[in-house]
Amino acid sequence: EGGKPVHKHKCCKLPYDLVRASKSIDAWSLGVLAFTLLTGETLIPSTFVDDCASGSAMHVLYSWGTRPEVLSELFNKIHDDAARNLVRQLLEYEPAERPTVDQLLKTHPFFSSKSGVLLEKLEDMDTKLELAAKNRQDDRALLEKMDANIVLIKQLSIESKSEIRRTCHVLLKGIYEATEVGTPTTFTLLNEKLPPAKSVEKAKKQILDLIAKEDGSDIGLETENASLKEHYEKVETGMKWIKRIKELGSKVAAGEVDEAFVVIKEGIKDLIVGNEMYLYLVDELTGEPVQADGWPLIITKPSELVPKLLPLMQLGWRGLSIINGVAGVAILFGFPVPRVPNAVTEGFQESVELLKKESSVEEFGVVHEEVTGGDEEQKSVRGASLREFVDFLNKHDPGLKKNKSGDFAGLQRIGDPEDGTALWTALTDRDEIEEALKVRAKQLKLEQLKHKEYIKQTAKREVDLEEGEENKVEIPEENTGSTPKTEIQSKHSNSAGNDCCTII
Repeated sequence: EGGKPVHKHKCCKLPYDLVRASKSIDAWSLGVLAFTLLTGETLIPSTFVDDCASGSAMHVLYSWGTRPEVLSELFNKIHDDAARNLVRQLLEYEPAERPTVDQLLKTHPFFSSKSGVLLEKLEDMDTKLELAAKNRQDDRALLEKMDANIVLIKQLSIESKSEIRRTCHVLLKGIYEATEVGTPTTFTLLNEKLPPAKSVEKAKKQILDLIAKEDGSDIGLETENASLKEHYEKVETGMKWIKRIKELGSKVAAGEVDEAFVVIKEGIKDLIVGNEMYLYLVDELTGEPVQADGWPLIITKPSELVPKLLPLMQLGWRGLSIINGVAGVAILFGFPVPRVPNAVTEGFQESVELLKKESSVEEFGVVHEEVTGGDEEQKSVRGASLREFVDFLNKHDPGLKKNKSGDFAGLQRIGDPEDGTALWTALTDRDEIEEALKVRAKQLKLEQLKHKEYIKQTAKREVDLEEGEENKVEIPEENTGSTPKTEIQSKHSNSAGNDCCTII
């Protein structure tokens, strides 16, 4: 109809577009037929309904003309030179290069035994055609390689721009910290001195063995083992401080500096036990409180000084929680290893997430009024806290109190190559520092995954809670004269009238 085939049913529609008949198609068809007659096999392995017999057979047809070695192997199945040349010409890849049947009948040696000279020319032409086909294949491979290189160069250009921006940020931050951050500012305050490192080796091994054996059975540290229970209580103490800090946060932000410290003092008085507390500087690379000669520094009036140091201490704690979560906080209170069992992590994850939600400091490496963020009152409180801390160091650090360079418990400042942050560490061996930086980066990635999972689970619980509230309805009291009682019933009751879920 109108020169186009008509199909009565949609199911009969061909899966490909029709091609108008031409002399070049006739030549191809003759070539396919001649190949079969001359070799006794089909040009392309096919089924009884002339479909390609396999994927490899289809690939031969799809790549026709681009793989000269395949075609040579195929045409060499024809032993007669003239016949082979005839079929090769009929099956040229480009339709315009195929001779017509009339031309072949008049000139090709397969149809005329007098054309010996022409046959030689044709054989020479076959050789040149094979060479040309090979050159075409090489050219196509070269073009594909060039295209791939162009794409790669484009990607590298984008990545280079991004890396240049990041490098500028790292350099600027590194320059700032090299000039402005003159003292370590990550520290922890404890009611008791930490035991010597060697004395906790046994407990450390027990905890690591416990972590290695975790099988999802909620095994934790709150066991009958006195040593492990003691360390569990240290983790609990740390979480109490975190919760209290969060409770005080909004009150501190709303008041003036002096009022803020009064609020903090009142809010943490039950957490300060005894007349002495101990200030430990923290190795920001390993997360461990540093034990050294002259350290920890003793605070003789903790009820007066600790409230003033707390806003600054919070920043360091937050940084370690971002890097290593619950374990990052636990180690500040004497937990002997930078890992805690999963059951313990799950129990205290919410507390640590509260610490992470502190929105006033996103870049925690630089502690300075101008970069901490938050409103002006928060800046002022932290600025005052920093001044109190520096003043305390000047009076009690073994080096500074002698008007010499700071002792800082043996900590030295290095730069984190990832983001330019100044880190204070007791490590001095370059290999150890590089290994610790890798561990730190790995801990950060793992904690980011935990944080995302926590956010997802929290959102799911909120949705489930909302859906649960929507599915509950209060049943009116019946006038029975009995004592009124509140009854909540699920909307979804079964057909017999029995409640599916009733809470009384």
